[in-house]
Amino acid sequence: MAKKKQTIKYNYSGIKFTIKQRYESWYLDFYFKGQRIRRDTDILATKEGLVELKRILIPEIASSLLDNITPPIEEKEWILDDLAQEYFILQKPKIRKHTLKRNKAHYNNHVFPYFGKRYLDTLLPMELERWQNDLLEKYKASTVQKMRSILYSILDKGVQNNLLQKNPLERVTAPKVMLNLQEEEEDADPFTETEMQIILDNSNFYKRSPYMRNFILLMYGTGMHPGEATALRWSDIDWDRKTISITKTRQRNEEGATKTKASNRKIDLLPLAEEALKNQYELTKDYEYVFISSKKEPFYSHDIVGVNFQRILKRTGIKARVLYNLRHTFASQLISKGADIVYVSKMLGHKDVSITLKIYTKFIEEDDEIRFKKIEKMGTIMGTFQKKSL
Repeated sequence: MAKKKQTIKYNYSGIKFTIKQRYESWYLDFYFKGQRIRRDTDILATKEGLVELKRILIPEIASSLLDNITPPIEEKEWILDDLAQEYFILQKPKIRKHTLKRNKAHYNNHVFPYFGKRYLDTLLPMELERWQNDLLEKYKASTVQKMRSILYSILDKGVQNNLLQKNPLERVTAPKVMLNLQEEEEDADPFTETEMQIILDNSNFYKRSPYMRNFILLMYGTGMHPGEATALRWSDIDWDRKTISITKTRQRNEEGATKTKASNRKIDLLPLAEEALKNQYELTKDYEYVFISSKKEPFYSHDIVGVNFQRILKRTGIKARVLYNLRHTFASQLISKGADIVYVSKMLGHKDVSITLKIYTKFIEEDDEIRFKKIEKMGTIMGTFQKKSL
């Protein structure tokens, strides 16, 4: 059975083009001032060729015919993938490079195979719900929410540009998750003090990585994200006021803003963190960044630190856990020893205290002596009542 040849309607600056597949190339058919114009192109009838046709050849034709050019307006013949590519182009200057790359991967792997070649106005809520349910059988709700969010944003861009009347994904209930909180809670597996001592004792085993003990101790002593530590500059340290300004994070050789507005913060330089930074100062005081690679440059990302950390855990026989758990260890240690939860929350850069409590209270353990003292204290606060004699 012969493959059906494509016909696409495309409105550019008021000129209504009909794009047809003719043999192995794209063919144009349009009217201008009442005259019908038809012409072959040398552009292959492929997805990439269609993009070239729309972005290069058609604008050149319109430019030669019109005095003033306005942006292209396509009608309902848009397919989802066309809209997705435009969406990602518009997103490029707005989000971090590694985030854009991750979003494209989610789209290419989990959205395009289902709906990429579908016309926008043919997408039905029940199909989108079935797609979401299929994903929930394979992935965590938080992961599916990310995929859904990308598709929702793409479709919303279609609504904003009058290519769709409504976003069909609005009628599909989203997975009930708290994204960042759930992920942090699921991954939280802090180290004990004994484990931390062993880790620190073995942290500088690899002579090519003399910074490892300082990096580990800094994360443990501040609750920083790994990306925040790799982005740290000496100018961010105020030795006199004992503060650290955290305003950036580093991923994939790109430096950007911290994860949230609350993450942009100034934290106290606690003794362990001060020890780590003073030791590191002897290694990198002549450089801008606190931590630098063997090439004397800022780290591409914290990945290599994470790899070295796994080697330390393997060497010591400690259960394998990601570098991020040093942040969890900082928080759980402080809270379990009676630190003010509000203080800990601000150090971590959480939006509010409820997030901190949700993640870390399950790690709080008290011995009976501490618990008995708290019972006595609470009883004093509540007061006593006299018993009336009969």
